[in-house]
Amino acid sequence: MAKSDQGSEEQGRDALRAALFVHRRAPLSRLLGRRGLGPYRGYGELLEALDRLADRGAQLSLIGRSVRGEPLLAVQLGAAGPAHAGGYREGPGRAALPAQGGGSSMNGASLAGAHHGRGAPDGADEPAPDDAAVPHPAERAGPPARRDASAARAGPRERTTVILSGIHPLEWIGVETHLALLERLATEDLGGRSIFAVPIVNPDGLLRVEMNLRAGRRRFVRGNARGVDLNRNFDAGWYERGLVQRLIGLVSSPGSRPGSEPEVEAIAHALSPRRIDRALSLHSAGGAVLYPPAHSLWPVADAAEHRAFAQRIARAAARKPYRAMSYVRFAWGIRKAGLEIDWLHDRHGALSLLVECSRGELGLRPSRLVEPFAWYNPRKLDDAAPQLVQAVLPFVRGARA
Repeated sequence: MAKSDQGSEEQGRDALRAALFVHRRAPLSRLLGRRGLGPYRGYGELLEALDRLADRGAQLSLIGRSVRGEPLLAVQLGAAGPAHAGGYREGPGRAALPAQGGGSSMNGASLAGAHHGRGAPDGADEPAPDDAAVPHPAERAGPPARRDASAARAGPRERTTVILSGIHPLEWIGVETHLALLERLATEDLGGRSIFAVPIVNPDGLLRVEMNLRAGRRRFVRGNARGVDLNRNFDAGWYERGLVQRLIGLVSSPGSRPGSEPEVEAIAHALSPRRIDRALSLHSAGGAVLYPPAHSLWPVADAAEHRAFAQRIARAAARKPYRAMSYVRFAWGIRKAGLEIDWLHDRHGALSLLVECSRGELGLRPSRLVEPFAWYNPRKLDDAAPQLVQAVLPFVRGARA
């Protein structure tokens, strides 16, 4: 392991342990179980799960800080990342860029190198697809208009799958599914693929939801500490807001400008040096697999490829198949600006999917009907997470449609 890379990993572990010291509390699952809300883990317990992944060889990177200073932690598995990538550097104001770094190894595969980020002050079912079953980076190496130029620079060890969850703070089934997926990926040789995962994109929002749950308050929370919906803050058609979007913005703000929030800025900066060909974002609870566009009524050029993957995952996600469609169709034709799947597709050229995990499953219990947490999260984790992990695994690992 290169010295600078080792320093970045130590920085991630240090940030994690400091947050654990502050947020370690009695298990939330006991309280939620008594209220019929399911065995979901609190923020401190989720951090402990990340710590266990690091103990098994995954690399943790600190890519930035939330509005209230919580660490934004990335889990990296698989092949080495870009040679010029490094770790986030703490400091007053906007963070300085770090030194360069390499990678370490796990299960015979090189772990992803840490990536620098910026903070802010305040279906095939192949179990192990090989290079013959995985699209070559030349087929997908950046936005469509730039793929030809970048193909010559792409190498077989530069393929990256990005996984995000916890963007909306009430959608905990997405975080739990994400962690279960990482546990599975940590046991496998990923070949030439790198996994870059941010399980908790919005820690401030998640902590606010946990505080409400522990206090018995029923509150709807969608944004970060500033009330900004992070999944309307990415630089993808952000300015394209009609009357409906402006009215919705009165309830959930898209921010003052694209990437105005430190959480979104940190992700954008950490991903900037990577060649991303797959992207998966885990939400809840619409029982659907969605693909771009969200901010346009016109289909993307590679809609057929997106649709093929979405349909395969939708069929495997549950006993009753999920729906598979473009986001704009799912939203009844209302354009939604600033979404991560559009940004990952438009900016990086990635095949980009958003999975609405589970269907909510409110049931007839009155306490669940009036509890916003129950609107998004099934009572039984095993009803959703294991099948979803199996369903998305080929896509995440780079299998062909």
